[in-house]
Amino acid sequence: MVPVPLQPEVKHVCPCLKEQDDQRSNMSPRYLPLSLVGGHAAMAAYLSFDVARGLYRSYRGLPPSQGTRARMARRSSLVPVFASLAFASLCLACYWTLNYMKLSYRVWADIRGVEAPVRFYGSNGVFPYGSDDATRIHVARWMTDTPVHLDALEIIAEKARRLWWGQQVELAMISWSLFLAVEGRRRHIPSTWAYLALAHLVGLSFAQNLFYLAILLGPAPMYAEDRGRQNTLVGRLRNKMFPPKPVGWNPHASLFLASFCFTYVLIYWAPSTVGTATFVNIAILGRVLTFAPIIVPAVVPVSWGTVYSDHREASGIVTELFRYLSTASFVFHLKGTVLGLLYNAPDSHYHRHSRFLPFDREARSTWERTTTAFGKVLGSASDHPVVATVAWDVLLSGVSQGIWAATRALDVNDILASTPLVQKRLPKAQPPTRLLEDNEMSTPESGTASHDSAASTRRKTGVAKEKREGMTISETSTPTASGRVRRARARKATTEPGEGPEATYEPSIAESHAAVEGDELPDGDLDWESAALAWGLTAVGGLGSSSAGIFGADCTSR
Repeated sequence: MVPVPLQPEVKHVCPCLKEQDDQRSNMSPRYLPLSLVGGHAAMAAYLSFDVARGLYRSYRGLPPSQGTRARMARRSSLVPVFASLAFASLCLACYWTLNYMKLSYRVWADIRGVEAPVRFYGSNGVFPYGSDDATRIHVARWMTDTPVHLDALEIIAEKARRLWWGQQVELAMISWSLFLAVEGRRRHIPSTWAYLALAHLVGLSFAQNLFYLAILLGPAPMYAEDRGRQNTLVGRLRNKMFPPKPVGWNPHASLFLASFCFTYVLIYWAPSTVGTATFVNIAILGRVLTFAPIIVPAVVPVSWGTVYSDHREASGIVTELFRYLSTASFVFHLKGTVLGLLYNAPDSHYHRHSRFLPFDREARSTWERTTTAFGKVLGSASDHPVVATVAWDVLLSGVSQGIWAATRALDVNDILASTPLVQKRLPKAQPPTRLLEDNEMSTPESGTASHDSAASTRRKTGVAKEKREGMTISETSTPTASGRVRRARARKATTEPGEGPEATYEPSIAESHAAVEGDELPDGDLDWESAALAWGLTAVGGLGSSSAGIFGADCTSR
């Protein structure tokens, strides 16, 4: 058997840069690439500040119904957890991004014959800038010659093992965008698109943890704040161009399915176009399509949707959408896992920046021969700083989703209903919304029982809760003489001639939705059974499939 020669050390693999080296060597530096990179960082910083300001306003504007001792204690223990996860995600993203930029500059400097700084500060360093010992850096020329964003995407997509990590983020981004569209509209959270933009600019786990904080700090739908924003100049112009939709309106599911199918086609097509101009178009179009679930409900006419008087009808459609996303993500993850396990090309860890990575060839060859196929897939996270960024993003996102499922005490059946692992099941039997007023006008015994059971009911609005508590206190008070006189007078007043019985109160659609779309944190400890199921789904079906199940359960278990 003829031995297969090992691939030599890859010094420069980027075909775009290799073909244009001679043309660019004598070109003056352009500042558009530098502006794009600077704009990326500036936009990420601004959106992070805008989201943080919105979180602070939500915390300061909590209604009295959300300021009880139990709620404050619960919130004070959960907010630091998700804030710490968001901070850890931001730090890791910045650390690995800086490592990638430094590595890319060193490779460019070596190709161009330019001296690269040895350290950040000191002799032969970047600072003190302008001194005799400092090394001059040519950032504009480097950005002109090196498409850093494109290089990062191609490094991930060009090998099956690295694609195993990157594909999970791309698949999870689709279910994340649908979750933002559903919960952002329902809760009237401002700048919902900013959370999705931060997922692209910084990291998926960073944006997810920020949105979890937004839900914790603004648990009830904020209709009053939304009306206040509509009275501004921007709000009036927006309403003139895109008239607001009625309460309970949802676009047809086919609009979402069309964008999802197109996105999946791009994900399937992207790896085969690495190194061509088509890959750039696919990358840009794929990121634009992730905003479709947020943009479509705002721009399409009312005739392209349906007004649901019962929220359970809309919840069933949302469940089917997340079930479709979970199934498609599972198929993609299964395909990527099989290709990653079967990929055994020699020196597969090499890439266009390998010359400056401290690879021990002997140790790496021994590790390649002795490690299992799945270990090689997991070990690809150390091939390049870009792959490490994506791998840490996947891990932190999976951890955050499990903790979020435990925080929300999601029903295991609701999670499985949004995945392909179980058969379709009928929605839970719940009393219709119009019976809420009948339950409030019950007898003292039934009123006390309903008050006791309301403590364990999930997601009741603060207004309905205060009304129910007020009626319970008045109905279960100790019967005094004055109380008997007041009730007697009330009965006498209803029997006077000329006064007919009061008309039956029928709540509006907005009031019905507000009565069932509130929110309340569970009173007990975290539900670690839901967290274990979430982490198990992530390990088996990948981040995309598990996130669809978790987000689908969170959207439908109202």
